[in-house]
Amino acid sequence: MSEAAHIPAFSVIVASYQRPEWLQRCLTALWQVDYPIFEIIVAADNSGLIALSSHAVAAHCKTVRCDTANIAATRNAGLALAAGEFVAFIDDDSVPEPMWLRHHADALARTGAVATVGYVRGRNGISFQSRAESVDSEAETHSEPSDNDKPFLPKLAAGRALKLVGTNAVVRRDVLNSLGGFDTAFRYYLDDADLSIRLMQAGKTAAAAPLAEVHHAFAASDRRTQLRRPSCIFDIGRSTAIYLRRHPGADHAEIFARTKLREANRLYGHMVRGTCEPREVKKLLHDLKNGWEEGVSADLPRIPAISVSRVPDFRPIPAGPPGHRVLTSRLLHRKKRLAQAEKIATNGDRVSHISFSLTPVRHHLRYLNSGVWSQTGGQFGRSVRSGPRIRWCRFAERVKEEIRRVEMQRGIDET
Repeated sequence: MSEAAHIPAFSVIVASYQRPEWLQRCLTALWQVDYPIFEIIVAADNSGLIALSSHAVAAHCKTVRCDTANIAATRNAGLALAAGEFVAFIDDDSVPEPMWLRHHADALARTGAVATVGYVRGRNGISFQSRAESVDSEAETHSEPSDNDKPFLPKLAAGRALKLVGTNAVVRRDVLNSLGGFDTAFRYYLDDADLSIRLMQAGKTAAAAPLAEVHHAFAASDRRTQLRRPSCIFDIGRSTAIYLRRHPGADHAEIFARTKLREANRLYGHMVRGTCEPREVKKLLHDLKNGWEEGVSADLPRIPAISVSRVPDFRPIPAGPPGHRVLTSRLLHRKKRLAQAEKIATNGDRVSHISFSLTPVRHHLRYLNSGVWSQTGGQFGRSVRSGPRIRWCRFAERVKEEIRRVEMQRGIDET
């Protein structure tokens, strides 16, 4: 994005419920985002707001208390406080790369779209959890071609909309208000898919922003355990039924059978891994059916446009120091070097620590609570999971390779 280009203001909305420690980690990463004009809105329950109060960014945030477990209502509560031209959404168990908003802004400018979706990396910090995907009226998600890192408008089949993943999506505020925000009938699951379809039906364009990356940890909640095993799938059944009613045309019995089979296979996978017992599978599938039945009969009021009589004042986050430092180490000096990196982060700078052992161990990348991007693994091991299991290389060569892989997302300038 050139210096002469319009620089849009963003309102970043963090939705949080009963995960105060994760919220603090997310806020540390947002505090390090490299963008000239954005504000942070925290929509959270009381435990989250208490956690926020002790964070360095607290004095600069807008807050709204949301004690009900309804992700759509929580996001709408944050939207009511937004003053930016665009609204960016992220969940409490996610962290954005430092150049996150710059790449969203670049995609908006290049494509002329009113909404963008970024890519999401999973728990190992390297593999993608989601890239360019579309969703249809049957609530099915489809992978779309995604060849390079440039922003693009995907060519979608009729009836499909680019899926705006809720933990890494941007929408122009006035457009989102005109659509009525998120549909609060969706307490959890498919709320972002529903918005994507409604945006498409309104004739609005959404674009993919590959380099606008977020790392999603899938933290434990009242719906899943720390091992990612579902503990409740009631709302999956409920939301699927509501989705089909909001977007009619599909065979409901067929979609329920498909949903039940998918969830059963997911649970059987947990059984094989030892994270779920057979009796739990039966109970969870019964919950799915109960949720479906509630969704079939739930009251679905019309979604009116959100009227804004007065836009709230914009509360910008103070700009941090420019640049991003990279520290490296071998295994022997890892602890000492990491301590140095954490000290740098404490001083407000952005920093990555890359440490290799002389092994073929696979790499993992984590964003630490201290504010450090930490990548560990073997000098001869693979980072990208499609790469060779073992490859011989020099330490300096491998460091440069890993820096090149993330330099655009972090704003690392090797010159």
